[in-house]
Amino acid sequence: MRNYIIVLLLFLLSACSQPDNKNNELKDKPEKEKVVINVEAATSYLGKSIATFKSTAILEADRAATVTTKTSGIILDILVEEGDIVKQGDVLLVLESDEQVLSLNRAKANYDKSLNNYNRAQQLISKGLTNKEQIDNLKFETQSLKSSLDQAKMDLTFTQVKAPFNGVVVRRLVKIGNLIQNATAVFEVVDFNSLQAKIDVPEHQWHIMKKGLDVTFNFDALAGQEVMGKIIRISPVIDSNSGTFVVTVSIDNSDLLLRPGLFAKAKVIFDQRDDVILVDKDAIIREDELSFVYVIEGESTVEKVQVELGYEMPDSYEIVTGLAEGQQVVTTGKNNLTPDVLVNVVNYNENL
Repeated sequence: MRNYIIVLLLFLLSACSQPDNKNNELKDKPEKEKVVINVEAATSYLGKSIATFKSTAILEADRAATVTTKTSGIILDILVEEGDIVKQGDVLLVLESDEQVLSLNRAKANYDKSLNNYNRAQQLISKGLTNKEQIDNLKFETQSLKSSLDQAKMDLTFTQVKAPFNGVVVRRLVKIGNLIQNATAVFEVVDFNSLQAKIDVPEHQWHIMKKGLDVTFNFDALAGQEVMGKIIRISPVIDSNSGTFVVTVSIDNSDLLLRPGLFAKAKVIFDQRDDVILVDKDAIIREDELSFVYVIEGESTVEKVQVELGYEMPDSYEIVTGLAEGQQVVTTGKNNLTPDVLVNVVNYNENL
């Protein structure tokens, strides 16, 4: 009995001492070290938010004409060549005009004779040597011959083919000595100052397109140089086959650097807002329909914050809600982050 009591006491003493040993083991075990991840960061800032619609276009001239003859004849002289700048009314080529000159002289002689007879008849009527009927007949005859004279003068001018407007000769279609007929195409003239771009816009963008909106163009042929334009016309109908409508944009080409047929990347600026919060595009994390950023708190901790995005620019996003100006957000390394890790901000560009 005595031995049984002693064993029981030893068991109880052993049981009471075990929790203290476990507590001592926990105290002696070191805390788990937090992971530190190197990241790059950017700071949110105030700026201008610009909403754009991007498309492509091919330049074409609003004023382009195929110049044709208004009479027949042999070409005696060509006064311009391809690439020459011409003004409205400049003579481009000259046709033979012997027949037209003879017709003009004959018409002038007949008119002068009739006019002289009419003037003499007016003097004779006061002396009773003629009557009003003869005067009227001479008057009508003189007017008819005057029309024939004007026609002969005009036919003579048709032997000189002239530029219809200011522009550049882009094609010469005939040679000296060619015998050509009436309405023969001889030149193509284009006004490079009338260049336009026609942009096909999807029907769901109908409500944002308005006259006067600015458009920027980038041309590979100009090494990326940006050219400005403005919307001048919007088609009132939508093409049922493509589901698009046409927007016409005028382009400033006063320096004549651009040419019809050039391919361009177009960007229509349909809205802009000043003094809004902007952040680097690399900071945005997409998860289904939501957007987030990792905001750096203090020196090394991060917080995952949901943000509402506004307009998208080439390098940044407008932040409608979720961020304030001057907050640091992670741009590179964000995919490896969780809220319980530490970060070390490194600017790799400065280390290069």
